[in-house]
Amino acid sequence: METDMQEIPEAQAPDRFALVWIDAEGARILRWREMVTEVRVPSEIPVHERSTYHVRHDPRVRHGGGGRGADDAARHRTEHVRQFLSRVEDAILAEEALEVLGTGELCQRLASQIRRHDRTHHRDRTITVDHSMRLTRPQLVARLKERVGREPVRGGVGAYRWTGDLPHGRSGRVSGPRRVVGKPPR
Repeated sequence: METDMQEIPEAQAPDRFALVWIDAEGARILRWREMVTEVRVPSEIPVHERSTYHVRHDPRVRHGGGGRGADDAARHRTEHVRQFLSRVEDAILAEEALEVLGTGELCQRLASQIRRHDRTHHRDRTITVDHSMRLTRPQLVARLKERVGREPVRGGVGAYRWTGDLPHGRSGRVSGPRRVVGKPPR
């Protein structure tokens, strides 16, 4: 049985690492090539149909017939998922180590499919799966930079970044910064 998490070395070679965010709405593949490059793969997976809970039927009406069966809808959705995962896999380079992130089961299914494909082609790569909440592009970029050994830019504003004295309020009284005094210049 394959494990979900594998150890990734502290810093991957920048040209051999990709970060993949995937959910039913689409996939984002981020790479570091002197700057962040992003490939988006749109999804055509239909949404799950919500349950109608308990539906009362007229006892005089015979059961059966009408409408698409639940199995047909599930089969249709499964086929879309399979096609989507194949398109995402095609967008990933064969020599890249991967970190696959996502909110649902698709991240695990993508990693399993890539591992299966790698076995048939006798390739070895590191694939890490991490279930997480939805991340914004800046959060994904920061995570990518951390993985390839680049220092993510941590932007911040406020008095703790100020190096001189600050006037406060209406009094104009001057006092020093509250948090970090000796911050190294950028």
